[in-house]
Amino acid sequence: MSESWDGYAALPHRVGPDGRAGRVVLLPPAYDDDAAAAFAGLSPAPSLAAAIEPLLRDWIRLGLARGALPGRVEAGLWADALRHQAALRRGLPAEALWHGPRGRERAWLLDLAAFVEPDQSIAAGALGRAAAAAVTALEIAGPPDPVRAVAVIPANLAGALMAAGVPYAWPEGRATAAALLAVVLGAAAEASAALALRLGPCPAWTDRRAGVLRALEATIAALPPGAEAGLAGAASAALERGLVAARRHGLRVLGLVALRPADQVERLLGADSAGHAPVVSIVRSVDGPDGRPRRTLAPAAARAILALGLPASERDAAMAHIVGRGTLSGAPHAALARLVALGVRPESVEPHLRGAVSLAHAVALAAPGVRLPPDDPLLAGLERHAIGAGTADEAPFLPARLRAALAEGAEPSAREAMALAVAPFLRLGLDVAAPAKPRRPPAHSPHALAHAH
Repeated sequence: MSESWDGYAALPHRVGPDGRAGRVVLLPPAYDDDAAAAFAGLSPAPSLAAAIEPLLRDWIRLGLARGALPGRVEAGLWADALRHQAALRRGLPAEALWHGPRGRERAWLLDLAAFVEPDQSIAAGALGRAAAAAVTALEIAGPPDPVRAVAVIPANLAGALMAAGVPYAWPEGRATAAALLAVVLGAAAEASAALALRLGPCPAWTDRRAGVLRALEATIAALPPGAEAGLAGAASAALERGLVAARRHGLRVLGLVALRPADQVERLLGADSAGHAPVVSIVRSVDGPDGRPRRTLAPAAARAILALGLPASERDAAMAHIVGRGTLSGAPHAALARLVALGVRPESVEPHLRGAVSLAHAVALAAPGVRLPPDDPLLAGLERHAIGAGTADEAPFLPARLRAALAEGAEPSAREAMALAVAPFLRLGLDVAAPAKPRRPPAHSPHALAHAH
């Protein structure tokens, strides 16, 4: 749709109830079939470029007219940065903004896991730049109000920890999560101050300045120890820069960082988790090219295993332990003979394995009259072979630290500790009460004064 998207390939995805019919949408290679289904629910446009480009054009026009963008060259570079986010599946506008640039909730989603490099380091610089570009977009997109609240939403927090091989429930997980949000907050605050330099602070800044600066200062002390040294340094530096800029110029927008439940945009980004909650399951059920469901590893879990650099045979064995092989081929002969003795032909079960949640489920689809006996060790082994264990607890070739990082869910105490760790970096300025204005003494009538005497 635009020459600015020519550098990004687009692949067709067919969405609809029938894999051979339905609507075709064009998405960059980073997006999969599940993302295509989410995109179809968000936009009637034929491609991601066609959905995003009208917003960017309108934002450039408004930003230049209002001075939010300093010039056409800078506006072009800024728009290219947002296109790059979208094409790499790193960041997208919240759902409310897809249908018009003004008068909507001002929020932008960043998939934190997309900033985890293959070696499990964090691309903190790219994350900060993405947050800054998003703040400028949100300033332009929304209607003015005294507080001018916006939200850069760091989606897939627990998924990012998993992709980086950091256990959610460990102190290191909380420290890494806090550092990630600190990078976003610091960059967002610096971008908000840059907008304030050009356009002036938000009207609420005068009353809230002292409280907001205290809250921003407190975030530096709130960074818990334990994050990787490079990320920890980037987090502290981002907060320091944001604080210095806010002191000098004020802030144009407040709020800046928020967490929230998942919606269609998180699905479009491929997020494995929402808010500060842990990853619910490392196994996903997705529709395959034939329209049938199949079990697959959640992207964050797959990336964590790939980062180990295991030989292909060991890597495949570890993954197969979790999600199964989707076939009875290669299973122990004794287990297959046990299935035949129960009156079930293995070849009749094969078509139902990929979408089944258990061996009993697949058998019930293939031979409705057969019920598998419970607690049969041969059948349990056959199920692990075809369906998988569903967890990494006993997966071969995986170190203990990675098994902890791939753990599903978390104890309530771990979730509460994570909530406390990330809380200081959320809703900057929105929870700061403006100082109460002194009340004027009531005027007294002569009658009241006489009564008082």
